[in-house]
Amino acid sequence: MTDAGTITTNGSTGGLPLNSRAHLIMPFGILAMAIIAQAALLHSFIISDFSLPIVAEVSHSSTPLLFRIGAAFTPDGGAMVLWLLMLSLVNVLLTLQLFGPAKSPYAQEDDGTLFKNAMSIMGLLIAVLGVATLIDADPFLRIPVAPLDGRGMNPQSQDILRVLREPFLYVGLAGLAVIHALTLSGLIFKKFDRRIAETLRFWTIASWLSLGAAIAINAYRSYSQQAWGNWWYWDTAENSLLLPWLLTTALLHCRAVLEKTETLKGWTAFLGLSALAVGWFGVYLTRSDLFGSLSETLNKPHDSVALLIGFCVVFAGSYYLFWRRGEELGEPRSFELVSRESSMFINSVMLALIAAVVLIGTIYPLVLRWFDGENITVGGPFYVEVLVPVVVPLLFLMGFAPTLRWRQDEMWLIGRRMKLAAILSVIIILFVSIRFIELSPAPLIGIGLAGWILTASLSDLWARLWRQPDHGESKYRNLQLLGPRYLSMTLAHIGLAIMLAGGAASSIWEEQVVVSARAGQSIQAGPYNLQYEGVALLAGENYATRQATFILYRHALPVTELFPEIRYYPIRGVETREAGIWHGRDGDLHVSVGDRADDGGRIVSVRFLPMMTWVWAGMIMMLIGGTFSILTRIVLRFQKNGVSTS
Repeated sequence: MTDAGTITTNGSTGGLPLNSRAHLIMPFGILAMAIIAQAALLHSFIISDFSLPIVAEVSHSSTPLLFRIGAAFTPDGGAMVLWLLMLSLVNVLLTLQLFGPAKSPYAQEDDGTLFKNAMSIMGLLIAVLGVATLIDADPFLRIPVAPLDGRGMNPQSQDILRVLREPFLYVGLAGLAVIHALTLSGLIFKKFDRRIAETLRFWTIASWLSLGAAIAINAYRSYSQQAWGNWWYWDTAENSLLLPWLLTTALLHCRAVLEKTETLKGWTAFLGLSALAVGWFGVYLTRSDLFGSLSETLNKPHDSVALLIGFCVVFAGSYYLFWRRGEELGEPRSFELVSRESSMFINSVMLALIAAVVLIGTIYPLVLRWFDGENITVGGPFYVEVLVPVVVPLLFLMGFAPTLRWRQDEMWLIGRRMKLAAILSVIIILFVSIRFIELSPAPLIGIGLAGWILTASLSDLWARLWRQPDHGESKYRNLQLLGPRYLSMTLAHIGLAIMLAGGAASSIWEEQVVVSARAGQSIQAGPYNLQYEGVALLAGENYATRQATFILYRHALPVTELFPEIRYYPIRGVETREAGIWHGRDGDLHVSVGDRADDGGRIVSVRFLPMMTWVWAGMIMMLIGGTFSILTRIVLRFQKNGVSTS
């Protein structure tokens, strides 16, 4: 008999208390049912069971197997089943974290009521989304007479990147559900403190990483598959990914402050609730027909209504509880304006403000259309003009944040620490502005801020490695003492700087050539020369294609061949254009072909984007930083080798 009055055994469970095993039964049962549901739906798509309307609507017997599997995630019901599966999976992981063999040290405190409440809230969220799925788009409804074949998959969705994006998106949203449950449980229990922050650490990083991966995949998909040549378009689907990621980034910083100093309780709790709120609302926007034609929307009054009602009920209750507990989330300790807490708080507020602007820009056309029927589009120019005054100071403060001290710091000490970074960033700005005197201010500011963040991160890393006499002569030991949290943050900041520099440079020095080309004609773009060889008619698995061939030369030496295409999908009667892309050390060459011109040639569009590879490298480095943090936390949790995790 243990102190808590629970009986233990020495069986195969390794001495796990019986009440802990009871905590595992329900989550594993829910996960088993979710796996069965997902497997049944996948099987229906694989065998092309057209008695299910969901299969007949988005699949066809000629659709390749990989995309039939991917199609199971794209319709309303299919996406909801995937979301429920991911929620069930993270529910099991949360249970193991809190009550498993390597359980949280706080699991038995107060009889574990705090974390039991969190699991109850997770169960409630799963139930609400399950009911919404059955009401809005039950994927297992059958029709008495099955059609001979389906309508086929949307050609824009017949893309391996689209298939990969959906699991990352819903894993991220499932992680936000855990954050929401733990936050709400802390508010109910009136103990939103360091132990909540420590438990949130893994889930916040994992959600940030998963949503960031979905954003990176979506960005590259737009860039590579759509033949548009750009990588962000501020449409509803992209903004629905960006909104929760921005608030999760803000939460990532505030959670660290709460864990370190037990301050910013109210703001951290608000972000913990709001991250899932904007993610849920984004799913509703993309799954509903609100952005379709007004007549079609009015003819579908019940589209995703249950999902919207569930959203209103869950978050009305959550924010009401937050309001009631607001006075109890006061700050037990204070911090000065010049401190790391203050810097991270200001940065998180700016991130939340960016998210608010993106949300307003996303729903404003919808609100205006419902008021007076006018259709407008809010695109890149609006976001650039509105967000630049917020993003610029945010990025500027980002360079300072890692060097600031907790509680209080001195301006003269900050100036001394940032001296090297300031000098190097000024040199970068002067070099670029003198070398390209006609440069507009906006890209110059982008390059300057990228240089500022990069030099600030590297100079701070240099100072910590080589200016720490207390750590001895071993620089490897100094690197160990920095801890995974600092190293992952540094990698993420450096990745952001690289991505920012690549995006600014590609917009500055982009070259675009549009010509009517004939076989054998050469096209010059940047340091590359393309020789057009003509177009061949070919047959794909479920499409016909006109595939052009280009031989790519650099300094008169052949480099590779590019094969842009114009595909026609007869099932849907839709034509798509697939770009040919070369990722070179000088930049990306983006080639697409169009129809015949009046003179009998083929319309060819070539874009040379210098340093575009930096954009993708920066995104990958940011994701590596998050992955490094998660993996090291897992290793240190189980090995407990004494290395600092701060």
